[in-house]
Amino acid sequence: MPDTTATQPKPPHSIKETVSSLIIAFIFAFVFRGFVIEAFVIPTGSMAPTLLGQHLRFQSPESGYTWTVDPWEKNKANIPAKVQGSAKTIAATDPMTGAQIGSELPQELGRNQRLLSGDRIFVLKYLYSIYDPSRYDVVVFKYPGKPNSDLRTGEQENYIKRLVGLPNEEIALVDGDVFRRPAPMKPGMHEYSDWNAGEWEIARKSERTQRELWQPVYNSVSAPLNPERDLRRWFTNPWQGLTRDGSADTNWQIDDRRSYTYSSATPTTLAWDTDTRPITDSYSYNEVARGNPYTKTTFAVADVRLAMGVEPEQEGFTLAASLKARGHEFRAEIAGDQIIIKMRPITNDQPGEWRTLEEASTKHTLTPGTVTNVEVWFVDQSVQVWIDGSRVANAEYAWSPSLRTEHTFGVPSDDLLRPTTRGNPLANNDLYLQPQIRWELAGSPVTLYRVRLDRDIFYRPGIYNRGFTRAGQPSLGTHPSQPNILGPDQFFVCGDNSPNSLDGRLWDSPDPWVAQQIDPAMGIVNRDLLIGKAFFVYFPSLHKDKKIPIPDVGRMRFIW
Repeated sequence: MPDTTATQPKPPHSIKETVSSLIIAFIFAFVFRGFVIEAFVIPTGSMAPTLLGQHLRFQSPESGYTWTVDPWEKNKANIPAKVQGSAKTIAATDPMTGAQIGSELPQELGRNQRLLSGDRIFVLKYLYSIYDPSRYDVVVFKYPGKPNSDLRTGEQENYIKRLVGLPNEEIALVDGDVFRRPAPMKPGMHEYSDWNAGEWEIARKSERTQRELWQPVYNSVSAPLNPERDLRRWFTNPWQGLTRDGSADTNWQIDDRRSYTYSSATPTTLAWDTDTRPITDSYSYNEVARGNPYTKTTFAVADVRLAMGVEPEQEGFTLAASLKARGHEFRAEIAGDQIIIKMRPITNDQPGEWRTLEEASTKHTLTPGTVTNVEVWFVDQSVQVWIDGSRVANAEYAWSPSLRTEHTFGVPSDDLLRPTTRGNPLANNDLYLQPQIRWELAGSPVTLYRVRLDRDIFYRPGIYNRGFTRAGQPSLGTHPSQPNILGPDQFFVCGDNSPNSLDGRLWDSPDPWVAQQIDPAMGIVNRDLLIGKAFFVYFPSLHKDKKIPIPDVGRMRFIW
């Protein structure tokens, strides 16, 4: 009997089935958006340069370096103009070379610049039955303190910050770093905190988060090269080739080039000149911010990363990175397959005895004729050596917030940490000293590529603004007089753009409805206000010079 199944007509779908399928699809879409993933637009630059709100982007014709800037021209309602620099040139400066638009750089760069939109991100909503927030997550939440907000009508403003404090712990921000300990008292009891207690530990960042938070200070690949112009009148290379006794070493070739060569095998030093390029917590993104006192001052930063590609010509080449800061010298030495990390105190310019923190061996060696990528991190009270992307040595040391304060400022901690209700001694940026940084090389002529220096994010201290409930007092968690103690469902957040971020350090009292219905604590985000974790930039700003709107897909990225 023949098979007639294939020739039989398929039963027609009814309109009812089609409509039902569409309704089910919409229901699933709304459920997915409401409970799993939602899209948001970054509104401001408080998380710059990790995430960008509306901004401008420049590229220097001298260095090729691209950088972003917060909108300059805004109306009385703080809304930026769609075209910036229409009335006058924007005062932007290339952060790699110091060249200024309208002076060393062409004036046209700062005129009639179209405003770029903020990054659009996906947020994975917190499902507390599955997982909880983690430290250093980038989180979206309902801002607890907006005066004209109304959570009952869903009009509360969404904020995005980095989560640095978790429930049931006390947080202290000291010399830019995050310290934590188990909460010693009930939250809301603003008593004097003991920064010398033994429970304190530094909250170190993961590799992915730390790589995201490194802020560029200088990179040799962005050195200006223009044979038609005399660039030395406004650009000075911050690296200096010196002999071991500190005099100029003529075997170095550094100026007017992007890779550096040393033609001798005798010991030499490549030293960073802080007079030419101080290492501070400044951001090129904030360079045109007006009326914000926090962007006009800078703090010296001593948590840094040194990196370069190393190509020795002969066997026997040795390399060492040195950082002098906080009354100590920290040193990482690489010789063959051996790595030694050590530190020593320095008192009244007199060095003490070396203490070895770590000895390790590695298969990654500095091979003649091969470019080896070397990074040395001095960060979060650790010294780390990375070779070709692998961490080959790591040494950590434990200082309490009190001891960190004493070493940073070179005075007994009691002088700076005594109780106060007015001002914040730790917010005096003049007390923070510039670090001394150098590479030491010996044993072979060598060529260095991509010589760069980066600094870590620096959570700066401050005081509450006038008119605030705690006006004139230290900002939350930045002095023992203002403890930051978190309860079972409380989190503490800060912006990556630390000098220009309204975050938990300086929030005033929460909205009355929030205080009554959710949490009355100042400077914290209650669990009920958390929306989720930002995890992907799915639609970066459009290319500004294209006639047809084209997204900058090269900047699509995961968020760490």
